[in-house]
Amino acid sequence: MSGARASTTREEEADHLLALYGNDAGRVMATIESQLNGLASRAQTLLSLTGITITVTGFSGASIAKTSLTAAVLIVTGLVLVLAGAALCIGGILSVKWTTSLAPCTLREAALHAMARRDEKTRAYGRALTLVMAGLSAYVASVSLLLLGALRS
Repeated sequence: MSGARASTTREEEADHLLALYGNDAGRVMATIESQLNGLASRAQTLLSLTGITITVTGFSGASIAKTSLTAAVLIVTGLVLVLAGAALCIGGILSVKWTTSLAPCTLREAALHAMARRDEKTRAYGRALTLVMAGLSAYVASVSLLLLGALRS
C-alpha cells in the first residue's frame, strides 16, 4: 500500500496542488475547473433523469394514482422529491460565480476560494442525488403498485 492519503484540510490540498504544479496558476486553476466541470456534468445527468421522470409522470401519473391512495401518495412524493433534487442541481451546482470576479489575491487564495466553491457544489450534488434517488424509489414503488394491481385484475 502506498503512503498516499487524502488531504485533511482544504489548505493542505491547496498547498499540495501548488507544490505539485510548481505554482503554475494555469495548471492549478485548470485542475479545479476540471473538477467543477465534472460536477456540472453529473448535475446535468441528474437533470436529464428528473426530466424523464416528470415526462413519464405526465403520461402515466393519473393511471398510477388511480391504483390506490398509497400509490397516489408515493407518486406525488416521488415527484416532489425529484423536483427538489432538480432545483438543488440548478441552484446549488449549476449556479455561476466567476473566479475572475475575485479581488486581486494570491494564487493560493484563489485556489482556496475555488476549492470552497467546489466543496459547496459537491455537498449540493450529494443532497440532490439523495433527493432524486429517494424520489425515484417512491416513484418505482408507485409503479409497482400499479403493476401488482394489474395482476389482481
